[in-house]
Amino acid sequence: MSDDKTPPAASPTKQKTPALRIAAKSEGFRRAGIAHSTTAIDYKAGKFTVEQVEALKNDPMLVVVELG
Repeated sequence: MSDDKTPPAASPTKQKTPALRIAAKSEGFRRAGIAHSTTAIDYKAGKFTVEQVEALKNDPMLVVVELG
């Protein structure tokens, strides 16, 4: 009986996205699966994918600020 102790495959590197403060210019405007409010809401780092962050930042209906 061989003692095959192959290490587990490395998990894919998950790129952590920044914390964001998001406000919509129109109440209930939807992007990234969320209905956004005209009142700014803070979201934790990693809440959105890289693609979602880009879509949020590039949407003229949203005001998006990265939190430090």
